[in-house]
Amino acid sequence: MTKLFKKVLIFSLFVLACFMLAGCGEESVDYDHTIVFYSTQGDALQKVTQNAIDAFEAKYPGWKIKHTQVGGYDDVRDKIVSDLSGGLQPDLAYCYADHVAQYMQTNRVLDMAEFIKMGSTTVKVGEDYKESKEVVVGYSEAEIADFVPGYYKEGFAPNFANYTNYGFNENSIITLPFVKSTELLYYNADALEAMGLEVATTWDELWEQAALIRQKYPTAIPLGYDSEANWFITMCEQNGWGYTQAQDPHFLFNNDNTKAWLAELAEYYDKGYFTTQSDYGSYTSGLFVKGTDGGAIYCIGSSGGASHQATDNFKWGVARIPSSTNVAEGVNGSAVISQGPSLVMFKNDRCTNPDEKKIMTFLFVKELLDPTFQAAFSIQAGYNPCRQSTYNVPAYEEHLSDKKSITSVACQIAKTMTNDFYTSPAFIGSSEARTQVGNALVYAMTGQKAPEKALADAYKNAGGK
Repeated sequence: MTKLFKKVLIFSLFVLACFMLAGCGEESVDYDHTIVFYSTQGDALQKVTQNAIDAFEAKYPGWKIKHTQVGGYDDVRDKIVSDLSGGLQPDLAYCYADHVAQYMQTNRVLDMAEFIKMGSTTVKVGEDYKESKEVVVGYSEAEIADFVPGYYKEGFAPNFANYTNYGFNENSIITLPFVKSTELLYYNADALEAMGLEVATTWDELWEQAALIRQKYPTAIPLGYDSEANWFITMCEQNGWGYTQAQDPHFLFNNDNTKAWLAELAEYYDKGYFTTQSDYGSYTSGLFVKGTDGGAIYCIGSSGGASHQATDNFKWGVARIPSSTNVAEGVNGSAVISQGPSLVMFKNDRCTNPDEKKIMTFLFVKELLDPTFQAAFSIQAGYNPCRQSTYNVPAYEEHLSDKKSITSVACQIAKTMTNDFYTSPAFIGSSEARTQVGNALVYAMTGQKAPEKALADAYKNAGGK
């Protein structure tokens, strides 16, 4: 090896090391004054969120937000679980309740009730953090009442299994809602009008119409349903059949009622009355926009995905999903699922000022839940805001007034459904239960398994004993 070659090699290794250190960047982060936030946001939504970040950093000079787009919701969960094992977790993150049930085992999930109830305090800001600024940390009773009740209650500790084992009490608040979506019924208004039909409001009506639709439009399918799991869980909720519960035994879905319903679905599937995302191979909005020639007349999908149902091929409409009839007393036959990201806070293992860091993180949460920001984010995302006063923000009022926008109409319909929203209890295994009942529905409807076998396998695979 020549001297020149050695010098080139040493220099190259030095440059490579510099690039690796620069790429890592972790050593340059001041975790005492940097709030790490994980989300699933794409580029467009990150640009909107930057407004909240800018507002926060302007109010509290010296404090920074490090916003990291991790991937999908499961990617966020997997990264947080990994980070928690090494004390590298973020301060704030997007979450689903069943993911938080996993995080709680580490005793690093914070009780947000502590900050919601907090009054005025002072925080250190400015150059060298020598300037004291008085802030109001928590929410007033009026501000708490401004949250959509169904969304706000999702984060209460009793909705999480074994919450007392992790230091929480019945008044603890483990998550706060960010923006939410639900399921809606999108329909081909032209097709229904041509048949002299009104929009189906019950499942019985929908199946009666399905036979007529097949006769009138033989190449069209009456119904496309995007989420098999949501369908199964919603029918359990609307009929009081039992899906899961927070306490042991967790799994209730393997029962005679669900077996009978899956058998009925198999008959409707054989008649060509419906398809689902797994069966079709994609979101059924792709069918819906085709119209009566090879498309779907009805489609049940997320309110947050309304833009994918938009089409100029026919006159469309949006309604709430069908209800169940003749249900037992105390059961809400019109129940609809509440989905979408919530926010969870973590204890920070990488700072020397944990108490101050918690307060500053919650102040950033307040920026994300500010009605004006909620309006901007909801307009871009198509999700519904968690604060009721958002509907009075002029920009959001203007957005909702656009009757030609399917996203606007979907938001309006979803707004009328807030008293019927439900969420399932969160526990270790609740996420897997959701996956398994969706699989059971597909197996049963397609005849790959008898309903009894499909449900028994789902129960076992979810961890039932």
